Amino acid sequence: MMSAVTFDTFEFNNTLREAGFDEKQAAALTKAQAKVAVQIHAAGEYATKADILEVRRDMHVMEERMTANFYKAILLQTIALAGLVIATIKFLG
Repeated sequence: MMSAVTFDTFEFNNTLREAGFDEKQAAALTKAQAKVAVQIHAAGEYATKADILEVRRDMHVMEERMTANFYKAILLQTIALAGLVIATIKFLG
């Protein structure tokens, strides 16, 4: 189910004016922003709840993999360091 999103150009223009944009700048930016909103809506390029949930799941899986790889790297570094310490002790001993 899609919900409608409106873009209030009058309010957007007023916000720009209050922020210090002159009338010409505010009008140009408002026009450009409205055009983008229409293009996005026409193209259907918006995320649904399902899209967001899928991205969150993917991020969770990636986080688990990165954590596992991090722990493997720490373990390998610990083993390498232990080997270096043992070799140093044997060499000096």
